Amino acid sequence: MNWLLFAFLAYLFLAIASVFDRYLLIGPIANPRVYAIYHGLLWLGAGVVLLPFISFELPLKVILFGVGAGLARIFAIMFMAKGIASQEVSRVLPVIGALIPIFLFILVLIFFPGSSNVDLSYILAFALLIVGSVLISARHITSFFVSLKNALYPAIAAFLFAVGFLLTKTLFLESDFLSGLFIILLGGGLGAGILLLNPTAIKEIISNKRSVGKSMLFFVVGAGFGGLGVLSQFYAVFLAEPGQIPLINALEGVRDIFLLGLIYFISLWNPQLLKEEMKGAVIGQKVFAILLIWLGLILLR
Repeated sequence: MNWLLFAFLAYLFLAIASVFDRYLLIGPIANPRVYAIYHGLLWLGAGVVLLPFISFELPLKVILFGVGAGLARIFAIMFMAKGIASQEVSRVLPVIGALIPIFLFILVLIFFPGSSNVDLSYILAFALLIVGSVLISARHITSFFVSLKNALYPAIAAFLFAVGFLLTKTLFLESDFLSGLFIILLGGGLGAGILLLNPTAIKEIISNKRSVGKSMLFFVVGAGFGGLGVLSQFYAVFLAEPGQIPLINALEGVRDIFLLGLIYFISLWNPQLLKEEMKGAVIGQKVFAILLIWLGLILLR
């Protein structure tokens, strides 16, 4: 169960990154395409750092899996950012968090039919973790169903994230961790390059240059925590069996438990900073969600 420990660590880092993401998407970097391009370029830079430590003796098919995983994740980030920029975090993330493990569960059953040890405890844990994740990330339960009316961007993002995770595990089955990570990072850089081919992309970057410059420290720090989160999540995928990958994504609610504490702390200082609501009526829903997640984790043991 070492994959579970790294999944927890990943969601702690991703919760911290979510705070910076929310500030950047409603403030200095309001353009989702620019946001995704910056992420892809950072991935490319990280890949260059890894260059001395990787092996190039990988089949072309395996390399294509890694590049595809990186591409899928960068475009998923862009569509997630589109959803967050147009709605609220508490409306977008529950939909994405619920759909990723469902899409991934279906994909794993299709492409790894013999690897999923699906029994009653697995199904119950999977369901409890998803429901708990939705409840804890939604501002209130009705907001989740309202979000479904505007679920195009979140649904596309969730599907691309799921495809990325599937390709990532397929890659790691054929490569060591650092070599696989390097190829994924290059795929992310390629995704940024593809987005830059759009004639309006350069104009968008230039128009956002002033505000981005003012917030570059926020972006770099947030991207740093996000990078640690993604690295930990990838390592959890590397350690897990194919049939366990949907469970890693079903643990999304763990990030929201961490995020809940961070939002509460920051709201004490500046209630408007994240534009999130922390009303007393929601607390009971959050506590119930934590209980469901806890029960789901017990079933995983």
